[in-house]
Amino acid sequence: MLLGNSIVIDESTTFRSLRKGEVTFNDVYADILEFIGGDLNCAYRISIGSDSQVSSKSVFVTCIHVHRIGKGAIGFLHKSEMQRPIRNLREKIYLETCTSLQLAYLFDDEKICRIKEMLGKNISFEFHIDVGTKGQTKALISEMVGMVKGLNFEPKIKPDSYCASCFADKYTKAM
Repeated sequence: MLLGNSIVIDESTTFRSLRKGEVTFNDVYADILEFIGGDLNCAYRISIGSDSQVSSKSVFVTCIHVHRIGKGAIGFLHKSEMQRPIRNLREKIYLETCTSLQLAYLFDDEKICRIKEMLGKNISFEFHIDVGTKGQTKALISEMVGMVKGLNFEPKIKPDSYCASCFADKYTKAM
């Protein structure tokens, strides 16, 4: 959803499940619980990240990737469009990061506790930022990582931020 010059992700946001098509966030959460319940003896990594593509407009894709480590994964994504091109790199990365933060906050304490009760220590939550030590985004690392850490999320940058730099990136072009 787009509100002015901002992207809004909330519980009414529609996501695309790579297995089931269009779903709500509550459906996403139920699918995550079902996937985890399919093998409680595995370790899991839940990652959130965003990427954008700029042409005459700006396309943002925000993703949730649930990895059953060594045994597959499921994914969900949401596409938003801003009708103006975002040419400023800091603004682009900031909007990507803020969009991911909105999605991360949908996983409130109750939802996270329920997942942790199922798995104990076999779960990690990661926040993937589309910045890295090579290229133009390296100047933004401390700013974006600081913002994410300051909000109590565990940030990952390239090459470890695959949810943003690979998964979301793939769908900015394909959707």
